[in-house]
Amino acid sequence: MHGEPKGPRPIDGVRVVLHRVGPDQAGPLDSAVTGPRGAYHFQFRTTGSPDAVYFVSASYDGIAYFSTPLREAVTRGEDAQITVFDTTSGPVPIHVLGHHIIVGAPDPDGRRQAVEVFELGNDSTLTRVSGGQQRPVWTVRLPGGSTNAKVNPDGEISPKAITFTDGIVRLFAPISPGARQLSYAYQLPRSALPLSIPIEQATSVLEVLLEEPRATVSGGNLTEVAPTTTGGRSFRRFLAQSVPERAVVVVDIPFGLGNARARYFIAIALVCALAMLGAIVFAIRRRRPVAAMQLDARVYAPATHELLQAIARLDTHFEQNGNGSVDERARYDAERAELKARLAAALAEEGERG
Repeated sequence: MHGEPKGPRPIDGVRVVLHRVGPDQAGPLDSAVTGPRGAYHFQFRTTGSPDAVYFVSASYDGIAYFSTPLREAVTRGEDAQITVFDTTSGPVPIHVLGHHIIVGAPDPDGRRQAVEVFELGNDSTLTRVSGGQQRPVWTVRLPGGSTNAKVNPDGEISPKAITFTDGIVRLFAPISPGARQLSYAYQLPRSALPLSIPIEQATSVLEVLLEEPRATVSGGNLTEVAPTTTGGRSFRRFLAQSVPERAVVVVDIPFGLGNARARYFIAIALVCALAMLGAIVFAIRRRRPVAAMQLDARVYAPATHELLQAIARLDTHFEQNGNGSVDERARYDAERAELKARLAAALAEEGERG
């Protein structure tokens, strides 16, 4: 059948090919040309592996179209129907019907494997094809900091039809009317977190799966639902519908001692401690009366000590109980900055009075 705005119509003179694909062997079995009513006919015997799949393809305007697998002893009517379409490289809209983001747990080096799956829809009666290397069918950006992007060779779209250059995924495979699935994977080093994924097109269904139990997700109106298990791995699951373009999904991992950012905070604490030690050494070396030194220790040291304890308590609380959300992280940073400023002022005041 030839797909048209008013509905499909029979088309003759199209060559169709019967295929067999199995674990033992694969290849074409027979071919025929459709008649005036678009009809074709094959008679064949199933052979070899019982897992083999039989189907029919038709090539039209340079694009291959396929029937559903032939599973019955006799297949006719809609089950045997193949619909072909005219092609265009023009601006046929490609919609995002579904966008799935899966982020795995870290490996021993702290890297995480992530997968993105798009369900792309073409609701026209034309097959959208590439207009050349500078005119892909569809594009989307890779998240900042991601590395080693690649396409599953067993996926629906051939890896040869997808490129990853300049941080952009470019799809050159034709998108016929209906739905097509695009899937690719990449690695996330520690430095890529928090992971920020802009939603570049309005998306009907958005799903995020996180294997890390303490990982957090925000943006895109996502709501946590019941967790899911696949391949023996458990994932927290977040869903949203009718997500507008320009929304941003942020995935992060809470502060922890095993995390590189924890070492960053520890390094800052060490720097502060060294600075305090220097101030103490400087104060000791100054020649002051013993009474004055005792007064300093009695009046100013408690204030400094309390500020240090406050900073330590804040860091410990964030490490153990922080959920890593954008708002909580902002409050933590602001409170810590205020305490550090008060500590610096207290140290300066001690120096002046000394």
